[in-house]
Amino acid sequence: MLARKYNNEEQWTQSERERLRELDEQKQRRQRIRKANYKLFRRRLFVTVGIVLAMYFATVMRSAALVSAGNHLISLQNQESQLIAKNAELKIEVDQLKGPERITSIAEKQLGMKVARSNIYVKAINQ
Repeated sequence: MLARKYNNEEQWTQSERERLRELDEQKQRRQRIRKANYKLFRRRLFVTVGIVLAMYFATVMRSAALVSAGNHLISLQNQESQLIAKNAELKIEVDQLKGPERITSIAEKQLGMKVARSNIYVKAINQ
């Protein structure tokens, strides 16, 4: 009986070529997806790092503002204590200047007045 000869090698090579082509296309698709995923990951990473840095900067600025306000408060408290001390000194000086001894000494020495030994009352008559 006569058998027909099939060229299986040619079919095998063609199907193998197609399979290899499909595998290459799949690999290329995976690489594109990986590249896209890598770009997306990198973008998200940069955004996350940017947000973290912005929050850190805001925290540092807030801390600097608090320190500055604290220093200003301390200087105001020092100024207040100095002014209170100065006010106390001025009150003592005013009390000394208001004293009757000082007034009588100035009247006697600078104005030539003398202290009366007895009080004399004058009465005005209405006509």
